[in-house]
Amino acid sequence: MPHRSSIATAELARLLNALAHRHRILILEELRGGERDVSSLQQLLGASASSVSQHLKLLRAHRLVSERREGRHVYYALVDMELATWLAEGLRFVESEMADTSQIHDAVEHVRQVWLDDAGDPSRG
Repeated sequence: MPHRSSIATAELARLLNALAHRHRILILEELRGGERDVSSLQQLLGASASSVSQHLKLLRAHRLVSERREGRHVYYALVDMELATWLAEGLRFVESEMADTSQIHDAVEHVRQVWLDDAGDPSRG
């Protein structure tokens, strides 16, 4: 029987693997603002509907997003809103790694402000 910490670290690795794509991170951040359908996520990402659906399928399999059907439309939402905050906090690791590039630093700071400032905005979810 595997040691408990091995099981926990394996599960954490699975979670990080599920997050390991820029489109999935953008989807999660967008869902922090409320439910979205595939077509709105498709427009945001500039990706095909099938690509977005595949990302959503993986996120659902890891119980990071839920779906709600309304007629022929399917809407997706974050299961736990803390996830988007956790991802925004992760920006500090990217920022410190790329500190010597001011353009990247500025981009990280912009994303942090958008993600975290909107967290307190009741109109965002």
